[in-house]
Amino acid sequence: MLVKLKIAVWKVLGFIDMLPLKWKGVRFGKGCFVDGKPYVRMAKGSKIILGDDVTLISRMQHNPMLRHRMAIHTLTPEAEIELHDHAGLSGCTLVCCAGISVGEYTIIGPDTLISDTDGHHYSPETGWRIRTAYTGSPISIGKKCFVGARCVILSGASIGDRCVVAAGTVLNRDVPAGHMASGNPAVITPLPKILGGPGKKASLANAAPASR
Repeated sequence: MLVKLKIAVWKVLGFIDMLPLKWKGVRFGKGCFVDGKPYVRMAKGSKIILGDDVTLISRMQHNPMLRHRMAIHTLTPEAEIELHDHAGLSGCTLVCCAGISVGEYTIIGPDTLISDTDGHHYSPETGWRIRTAYTGSPISIGKKCFVGARCVILSGASIGDRCVVAAGTVLNRDVPAGHMASGNPAVITPLPKILGGPGKKASLANAAPASR
């Protein structure tokens, strides 16, 4: 009985936490769950679209690894963030000027930064400009991926289906389906077949080169 009561309370609190996001224009599918209060800032004309059963976690009681609540920023009218069905994110920061897509059944660990913008730009006359430049390339994360805690995924990265990004990885290159990225700079290795990869003996001859 107590467990059922707790679940009911979580659902009510989740609905309350979801309301400010709906008022800001975030589009929700069926069965979404928001735990805590994500910080959301949307440029006029931009889109944030959540599929069915998407989960956003911003409450430390739910995930003890969290250091801050979720933050989602769209910086341009063209920006579009889409979290597909059954995706789950905990305490992540998403910064978008072009496009960020997270596939079905993909989960992303706490304190991960996903940014498709290059941020500041360099001028030969003045050096690094203080004012942010909203330019960059879209980021795509495939289906059934696992992204560990405190990763950094940068502009232009494309991650295939059934990939793993190990905790603390800095990624600015493509990851073929069924592979793991780990370290800084990221090293790409095939996952075993039990995790949806091609197996340890597979060759990386066709792996995508660094995007920059």
